Amino acid sequence: MEESIQENASSETEDKIQSVQPGVPSKKHSVGGLIRDMWPAYLIEIFVIILGISITLALEQWRDASREESLEKIYINNLQADLNNDLNNLHIVLSRTQRLMERGNELLGFSRADAVNATYNQVCEDIRSILDRPRFISNDATFSDLKSSGNLHLLKNIQLKNLLFAYYGQSQVIREVQDAELQATIVLAGSYFLKHFSLDTSGRKDFPQPENLSVLLQNVEFENNVLLRVSNRKELFMDYKKADSLALRIGEVLVK
Repeated sequence: MEESIQENASSETEDKIQSVQPGVPSKKHSVGGLIRDMWPAYLIEIFVIILGISITLALEQWRDASREESLEKIYINNLQADLNNDLNNLHIVLSRTQRLMERGNELLGFSRADAVNATYNQVCEDIRSILDRPRFISNDATFSDLKSSGNLHLLKNIQLKNLLFAYYGQSQVIREVQDAELQATIVLAGSYFLKHFSLDTSGRKDFPQPENLSVLLQNVEFENNVLLRVSNRKELFMDYKKADSLALRIGEVLVK
C-alpha cells in the first residue's frame, strides 16, 4: 500500500515538472545547448564592442593628429616671422659693421703711413664710427616656446630641428661676444678716445685740435685701440655672416 502511494507521488511530481517546463532537458544539458544556440550572438556582440572601441580610438588619433598639424603650422609661421625679422636686423648690423671696419682701416692707414694727410675732423668722424656698437639680438620666442612646452616633436623635419639648434646656438655666441666687446669698448677704447678726440656729432667744425695730430695718430696706443675695435668687429662680422647663412637655410626648409 505504501509503495503504491510513493510511486503515485513520484509520478505526479514528474508530471508537474514536465507540465511547467515541457520539453526542457536537464540542467546538465541546458548550458551546452544554450551556448550552441547563442554563440553567434555572442560573437556579434564582441565584434560590435571591438569595432566601437577601434572607431573611438581612431577618431581620437585623428583629432590629435589634426590638432598637432594645425599647431605645427602655427609654429612654422611664427618661426618664419622671427627669422624674417632676424634677417632684416642682421643685414642692418652687417652693413654698420662693414662701415665700422672700413673707417677703422682708414684710421690704421693714418696711423701707419698717411698721418700727414689726415684732418682732425676726418679723424674724429672715423673714431665716432668705430665706437659704434651695432648689436644683433635674435627673436627666439617661438623656438623657446617649442622647447619649454615640449612641442618640439611637432616639427617632423629633422634637418629643420638641427638647423634651428645651430642657428640659435650661434645667436647665443654672438650675444656673448657682443657683451664682451661692449666692456672692452667702454673700459679700453672709449676711455682713451674720449681724452684726445671730440665725439660731438652736432656738426661743429671748430674742434680744439691737438698740437701735433700726426704724432698722436702714430702713437702705438692709438693704433692698438683702433686695432682692438677693428679686430673685435671683424670677429663679430664673421659670426653675423654665419648666422645669416643659417637663417637663410632655415627659411628654405620652412617653405618646402
